[in-house]
Amino acid sequence: MTTKLNIIEAKILWVVGALERLATLGFLDKDVPYKVNSKAIDDFILIDEYRHEIFANEDEIAQIFKSMIGADDVTCSDDDIQPIVDLILQYKNNRTEMVKSALSR
Repeated sequence: MTTKLNIIEAKILWVVGALERLATLGFLDKDVPYKVNSKAIDDFILIDEYRHEIFANEDEIAQIFKSMIGADDVTCSDDDIQPIVDLILQYKNNRTEMVKSALSR
């Protein structure tokens, strides 16, 4: 059952879900601190179908991720954050190849 989310909530849910998927595919070393609640999986699946349309640009995804981890509040360099942002963007734009790569390891 899907709930009615505003666009910001939908974007955050998608980033959280993408991080969770990247971790399960083995692209992230650690378990991600946020997970898509089992009640929100249908929402994530629906949002995922429109992932290319809901984000104005790639910087928006980076900003959501940085906000989630508190990058503005702690000492985090772009060198630490950018590789994860790049993975999220790859997942958004080239998921099929990433899944193939993960399954072939």
